[in-house]
Amino acid sequence: MKFERFRSQPPISPYAPFWDFRVGTSKCDDIDVTSLSQFLLSKEKEIKKLPPSLDLNGKKSDGYTGLGSNNTTSRYQSYNLLTWSHPEIKKLKYNIVKNLFKYNSECGNETPQELYAICWYNVLRFGQKINPHMHSTSSDCYLSGHFNVQVNDTSTCYMSPINQLNDPDVIDIKNKDGDVTLFPSYIFHYTTPHYSFKPRITIAFDLSLYKKHNNFIPL
Repeated sequence: MKFERFRSQPPISPYAPFWDFRVGTSKCDDIDVTSLSQFLLSKEKEIKKLPPSLDLNGKKSDGYTGLGSNNTTSRYQSYNLLTWSHPEIKKLKYNIVKNLFKYNSECGNETPQELYAICWYNVLRFGQKINPHMHSTSSDCYLSGHFNVQVNDTSTCYMSPINQLNDPDVIDIKNKDGDVTLFPSYIFHYTTPHYSFKPRITIAFDLSLYKKHNNFIPL
C-alpha cells in the first residue's frame, strides 16, 4: 500500500491548528474490473428504483456530491453492494480487509475485532464530477474508501480538514482502474470532471465500529 501523508507544521501557538492523516492506495490485481463494470452497469436501473437516501432533516440527499437524485449514489442508504453475489465483489471485500490491516499498521493503530461496512457505487457520465464532501465528523467516525472500477482520466482530491477555502491544501491522486483507497471519514474529497463517453464507475464504502443501521454488515 502506498501512502500520502498530509501533516501540518507542528503548532507553536496553543491556538494553531494541527492535522496528521494518511491516504493509502493499493492495487487489487485479482479483481476483474471489466466483468465488475459490466455487472454494475446492468444493475443501475434497478438501484435507481430504490428509495432515495435522506439527510438528518428528512430531505432527499445525494451525500452533498452534487450528482442529484437520479443515480446510484443517492441511494447509498438503501443497499449494500457487499451483499451481492458476484465473484469480483467477494474479492473486493477480501481486498478491503487486507488493506485495512496495512493502513492501520502504517498508522500505528490496532484493527478492531469487529467492524461493519456499508458500500455503494457511483456512475458518472460525460462532464459530471463529485463535489467536495465528507462522510462523517461524528466522534465515532472511522475510515472510508473507494475502489476504482472504470475511471478513465480523472483524479480524486483530498483536502486539509482545516484549510479548505483560501488557498486550500489538497492531495491530488490520479485514479487508476483496480486501485482501492482508504482515508479517515472526516476528510473532504472530490473528483476532477469526467470527460469521457465511457461511464466512470467507482465503488465507495464506509467502515464503522458498530452497526449504524440495517444495511451495515460485518466486514
